[in-house]
Order: sequence, then structure tokens, then C-alpha cells
Amino acid sequence: MKSPTTVSEQINLLKARGLVFKDEIKAINILSQNNYYRLTGYWRKYQINPDEKDDRFVSDATFEEIIEIYELDAELRNLLLKGTGIFEICFRSKFAYHAAHSVQNGSILYLEQNSYNNNISKKEEPEDLLKEINKELQRSNEKYVTHFRKIGERLPIWVAVEILTFSTISKMFSRWTNKDVVKKVSQQFKLFKNYAETILVIRALTNLRNLCAHQARIWNKELTVKVANKKYLQNFGDSKERAPWRIISVLMSLVDEINQNDTYSKNVLSLCKQKEAFYNGLIEPTL
Repeated sequence: MKSPTTVSEQINLLKARGLVFKDEIKAINILSQNNYYRLTGYWRKYQINPDEKDDRFVSDATFEEIIEIYELDAELRNLLLKGTGIFEICFRSKFAYHAAHSVQNGSILYLEQNSYNNNISKKEEPEDLLKEINKELQRSNEKYVTHFRKIGERLPIWVAVEILTFSTISKMFSRWTNKDVVKKVSQQFKLFKNYAETILVIRALTNLRNLCAHQARIWNKELTVKVANKKYLQNFGDSKERAPWRIISVLMSLVDEINQNDTYSKNVLSLCKQKEAFYNGLIEPTL
């Protein structure tokens, strides 16, 4: 097991590998506030061949340049959380509205097992989703939730969607048996052409949101969910299949549509194109 190192030892190790420091005092402060291994994901791109244990840095690589990318990534996470929040609120509202109006008792259908199909992974049971829904509802102490508990009524879906995690809501939507509801929700967004595409995009957005919420690296990281290179994405430039830029482009399109202006996409583009190396890491990730 490796022994813990001091900040000074970390800097000496990086210098021995060829990383240039323009301001060591500032570097000490940064490494004191940010875990060394948190930063490794950013400087791997500047190392010769870390996969083969060659951790030397390429010529002229500087700590300051890497930290600039690190800080841009932090700013991007904040922008992406804002964008996914805008989409989530809108999607929750559309799903609740169309489910509630689908049939006479539509407001509580989400609490019925037959509202969901059995398209699940091998590690799941069909009833696991409903168990998770009830668990999340029981955890809430919101006033409007306790009100329904006091009067002995089940929460209508328009209340439940404000409490449930978006991950749970996306699972509900992906397994919803009433395809008319699914179709109507999808049609509320111009980008969604069919059910399969809607599910894929929501899954990718959920993955992106979770990365941002946990302060994980977005830059130079291949995402787990593939997003097809649709024509509308070309408005924001081409990118590799699993590149963060694919789903970021989808998010920009969705938020601009919801807001009915292009302010959000302009803000994202402005940030991401401040530094060429940062933008390249979003469109052509290597890790």
C-alpha cells in the first residue's frame, strides 16, 4: 500500500516527471484544497503514455494550464446543472399532465404495478421500481406531502413528480405501458422523433446530471450512453460518438427550445470555446 504524501512531495513528484510550475505558492494552495487524485484525470492527457506507466509530461506542459482546464470544467458543470434542471422541471410537468389526463384515475396510475412493463435488467425485479417510488415518497416531509398523508389520500402524480428523483421518473417513463402518454410527452419536444430516441436522450441526460451533481470530471471523458449524431446537433459542431459534446449539444437544443431563445446555448458555447484544448477534450475525449 502506498504511503500518503505531503503537498510538497506531490509537487516534487510532478516536477520530476517534467511538469512546469510557474507559481509554486499558488500550486500549494490549489493542491491543499483539491485532492491530488481528483486532478490526475486532468493531467493524464498531458502525460506521454500513462496507460503504459510512462507518467512523464509532454514538453512545456504547465500546472497552470491544467488548472485552467480544471476550473473551466467546474464552470461547465454549473451551467449543465442549470440546463438539466430546466429540462427536468419541464419534463416532469409534461409527464404528470399527460399521465393524469390519460384516463379517469390517471392521477394515481403511477402507483399501480400494471402501469409499468417488465423491460428490466437481469439484476432487477418488476416490482423494484414501485418499491423505490414509495420509498422516495415516504422520505419526503414537504408540507404538501404531509397534507395528503393526514387526509389519507394517495399523492397524485403532479405532486409525486416534485419529490421523486429524476432517475426514478425516467425509469417510470421508459416503462410506462400507456404508449399514448409516452407519445404525447415526446411530441412536446421537437427534438424527440420517437419513443426510443426519447428514452436514450433522457438516460444520457440523467447520466450527465449525475456526473455534474457529484462534481465529477466532464472534460475528456467518454460517456456511457451513446447519442446518435442527429442533424440538429450539427448546429453546434461534430463530435465523437461518446463525447460529452454530443449530449451537451442535445441539452443546449432542448433548453433553447424550452426558453424560446438561444441564450443558454450561447453561454455554453462561449465558455467551452474560451480555450481550444478544453473544447477539444469535449468533442474528442480520450479517457
